[in-house]
Amino acid sequence: MKAGSPSLIVTNQPIHTISTMSTHTNATVNPAAGFFEDLLIHLHLPRWAVYTIFGAGGLIILLCCFCICIKCCCKRKRRQKKDQQIILKGLDGRTATALVQPDMGDVDYGSTKQYRGKLLYSLGYNATLSELTVGIKQAVNLKAMDLGGSSDPYVKVYILPEKFKVFETKVFKNTLNPFFNEQFTFQLSKSTLQKSTAVMKVFDFNRFTKHEIIGELRVQLCNIDWNHVIEEWQDLAKPAKFE
Repeated sequence: MKAGSPSLIVTNQPIHTISTMSTHTNATVNPAAGFFEDLLIHLHLPRWAVYTIFGAGGLIILLCCFCICIKCCCKRKRRQKKDQQIILKGLDGRTATALVQPDMGDVDYGSTKQYRGKLLYSLGYNATLSELTVGIKQAVNLKAMDLGGSSDPYVKVYILPEKFKVFETKVFKNTLNPFFNEQFTFQLSKSTLQKSTAVMKVFDFNRFTKHEIIGELRVQLCNIDWNHVIEEWQDLAKPAKFE
């Protein structure tokens, strides 16, 4: 060394480097991954179990959305049917004849009457036992209420004005021509019979929504000759708004 120059002291101690980079860089890059890792630690569950839970939850949400879409489509379809009925009321007879199915020859063309099908029923009265027997035989050419062009029909039977009992036939799936072949018995005196009405309503069965009525028959029992059993076909009429 030169004289007068400052002395340089060399030591063997290790040199420590200080990093200025933040330790939270990875956490800021992907905060969702860090949250997910913390969630796994707190749940104390294996990864496959957590993935299964999230997958099942997503599947349930998709099923709910699918059901809501189906319900909205059904409502839209019914609204379109109502709109078509309103439009048909304004058509003249010549135009309406082209829209009516050819096998409905007994429908009045150009009128607002809507064909709902026919029902074969029977009525019999046993004066000794005071029993009225109503038979529901079969139906043909029922109105299609489902989107697939079919119905799931069944019949409700009761007597007015008392309406003590309401009977129902079995439900027939995917048919417009069901064979019911069922009978129902009501206890009615002769005097009550003369002021009563037999009501037969044909419904379309729906599992998750309200059952839709296809049509009905109302027979005034005072106008019937009870010396023999009555069995006849009748066209289903539009259901009455009030009993």
